Amino acid sequence: MLKKAFLISAAAALVFSGCGSDNSTSASGSGPQVLSCSANAISDDTFIMEIVTENVTMTTTTTIAGNLANIEYDLSYAPQVPAAYVQQKCDENKREAQEKNAQIVCSDHSINIKEVAPTNISFEAALESAKNECREAIR
Repeated sequence: MLKKAFLISAAAALVFSGCGSDNSTSASGSGPQVLSCSANAISDDTFIMEIVTENVTMTTTTTIAGNLANIEYDLSYAPQVPAAYVQQKCDENKREAQEKNAQIVCSDHSINIKEVAPTNISFEAALESAKNECREAIR
């Protein structure tokens, strides 16, 4: 399940940005442009993945403890993104969170999502998955 979470996390940043889930960087505007993406370990069981697009920066902190992953998504929207749009995305995510073990806190230009998900992959495999997502996102 955690591997799927990383695919979702990369797509989530782009969906949240209002550009759709296509993570290509086409100059023709067919998808959002990922300006930067990184995934780095900060301890033996925690890593941070950061995806930056024109309208949103998403920082995902993942801690793997046994067969559980504690994942926190921090989405910060650019000032030009209307607060009403962020609230709409917040409401959509709150509805989805009812089906998952997730908590959501929103403000005018940010969304914070915390979830606990079962996982059956190692910390090393999860970190490598995040790094692969970054390589794909910035192509």
